[in-house]
Amino acid sequence: MHEIRATVAPERVATIARLAHEVGIERVSVADVYIHGPDVRRQVISVETSTPKARAFVEAFLNSPDLCNGDYALTSRELRAIVNNDDLAELTQPMSEPFPDVMQDLWQLSHLTPSYIGRAAAGAVLLATGIIDDNPVSIVAAALFLPFLAEVLAVSFGIWGHDRRLLLRGLRALAVSTALAFAAGALVGAIQGGPIAFHEFRGPLSSFAISAVIGITAGLSNADDTGRRYLIGVAAAVQLAIFPVWFGAATVIGLPAGEVIWSRIGSFFLNVGTIAAAASAYAALHLQGGRSGRLRR
Repeated sequence: MHEIRATVAPERVATIARLAHEVGIERVSVADVYIHGPDVRRQVISVETSTPKARAFVEAFLNSPDLCNGDYALTSRELRAIVNNDDLAELTQPMSEPFPDVMQDLWQLSHLTPSYIGRAAAGAVLLATGIIDDNPVSIVAAALFLPFLAEVLAVSFGIWGHDRRLLLRGLRALAVSTALAFAAGALVGAIQGGPIAFHEFRGPLSSFAISAVIGITAGLSNADDTGRRYLIGVAAAVQLAIFPVWFGAATVIGLPAGEVIWSRIGSFFLNVGTIAAAASAYAALHLQGGRSGRLRR
């Protein structure tokens, strides 16, 4: 469930209310506000409704020719409950979130903050310890910290949405996560020593199948109010981060034969590409109506 709120010029209210009614939203609230800065009077129009209707309303708003050149602010909030006379079975439908929610969530998760660097480094250190000792507890714990999935999704949705800035931001964050994973593997390998006890690397076909499932599920979870995104992130982190961590540790402890190295490198890029492609395919099928260049204005 979502509240969609738009701050607009008074002459736009009738158009927006009509769009809300056309997508099945019966109740529309309007309030007067005064905005300091431009020092103008505006009106806030708010709707509280199910997620599918909220998405339909946002799409209608962003694609309306009457509003395309207007001065407005549009916000979206996820709600825990709405108590009114609507049927709960219809009101609580979780699919699909408004398109700006999906895109801006990926933007937010791709910022290289100190917290991001710290989580990536800590997770990589734990993962390196886990693969050297073949300790599944350390491997699973590491996956809770590692930020890999959101970055791959940012690349995927950036390509699909023709958002070059999001694409580049996702690639930068993915490169930083990979570099930190390699460095952590090398550091732990130098301190702890070898040999590397973990050998459960899957073949290309198996990796492709698992990555495809992760990519599709990740796409679904990013458009669903009830999606357990953190669980999908755990699966993706192990599927992706284990390769640069292993490579960093093996560089210090001792590299295997050349064909093994190239197989691991190929598997890493195969997993990244498969997850990105699967998520992009989901976006093309289920989020087509929401894509708009105005989201990047």
